[in-house]
Amino acid sequence: MRSLASFSRPEPVLVALWLMEIVQLVWSAPELRQVAGMLMIAYLVLTVVRIRRGTFFLCAPLAIAAAALAALLDLGDSVIRGFENGAIFMAFFGSIVLLRALADRRPEITRTRTVFAGLGKKEALGAYLVGAHVVGSVLVVGVLAIQGSILKQERDDETRRRAAEAAQRGLCLAPLWSPFWVAAAFTAQQIPGVPAWEIMSLGLCMAAVGLVIGLAMQGRGIAPGALWRAVRGYAPIVPAVALCALLIAALSGVAGLSTLGALIAATPILAALVLAGGKARARALAADTWAGCGLVRDEVVVVTTALVLGRVLEAAIRDLGLSATVDALALPPWAVIACVICFVSLTALAGIHQLVSIIVVLVAFAPVDTGVADIVMMEAALVGWAFASMVGVTAVSVATASAMFRVPRAQLIFGPNLLFSAVFGLVAIALLAAINGLLFGG
Repeated sequence: MRSLASFSRPEPVLVALWLMEIVQLVWSAPELRQVAGMLMIAYLVLTVVRIRRGTFFLCAPLAIAAAALAALLDLGDSVIRGFENGAIFMAFFGSIVLLRALADRRPEITRTRTVFAGLGKKEALGAYLVGAHVVGSVLVVGVLAIQGSILKQERDDETRRRAAEAAQRGLCLAPLWSPFWVAAAFTAQQIPGVPAWEIMSLGLCMAAVGLVIGLAMQGRGIAPGALWRAVRGYAPIVPAVALCALLIAALSGVAGLSTLGALIAATPILAALVLAGGKARARALAADTWAGCGLVRDEVVVVTTALVLGRVLEAAIRDLGLSATVDALALPPWAVIACVICFVSLTALAGIHQLVSIIVVLVAFAPVDTGVADIVMMEAALVGWAFASMVGVTAVSVATASAMFRVPRAQLIFGPNLLFSAVFGLVAIALLAAINGLLFGG
């Protein structure tokens, strides 16, 4: 009975798909893609009874909409293609689980847990902002658990709220460039062909601007020297983060892999470097990774459902000729950039997950010659994702920060970070429009 129960669990399917995607990096065959699509369906069937109730209520309307459109417009092939496209995210999430297991065993991560010892409240805010960005570029929302535990005994509501806002602000700027966020993987699926090193370079510059604005908004009374001492505590982790990012950028630029492919290929290399210590470490890492595979079910279901809906919407827009309507608007590039950022951000405030809103806005603009370069369009989508993660009603990072710092979710959504999103949003639109003009020589 125990073996039967193990066979019915979704984790073996995830591992099988993960291995298949690694194989397809060097040998891509239509048959493998079809098998992957069928395994994705099997994974969802095994997972649907295990996901959280909130995930079910988020995905059910999306699945119903996709099924209704597919039946009405005879788009069954698009549904199958959505499942096939979703298979690579199994390898993405598997790689992320492995990377987090690797990070938990690094002494650099352990030292970040004590970085705030002896810091004053104002100094700590700067460290929360920058530290959440640096550590969160790899650990994503896991950094909030590290930082939130430091304030576990803090009874001052304002201190906890300001710390949570700073951490949220820094963390949610990470998807502008980090390949370890699902944001980069998802937008790369919608806008293929942008090398990882390009989007990482542009995103790092945009994130730096955002961090400066964030520090300016909260840094009153913080001496530059004190802020530097606070941020310098994260120095041990910077080389490890830089190595991960550079390896992925190199694989993308030299081997011509997509952002997703580069991340998937880089993970075994990083694991091999860490596991040079022996078999016992390898067994412990394998056990942690296997356990972690059971914790990403909800994310896989959300991403897959959104991808299927996206492929159906893409075909529906093409068949219904809606692209001609968008084309007739003849929006200038800056307005297209603004539409992407604002649509994703504002719909997040209305409770619509950014996976859905990004699909809708990119599907509307992708078939049209908007005059916006792919890299600029992708970065605009990532800026919108950043704001949606920072103030979105359904954002995982908002819920996690609320729980870890014991701050009401409404205060995080409708507080200073909403103003930050508006200010940085205007700056981002101007910067991306200027960069797009340079790319097109006008």
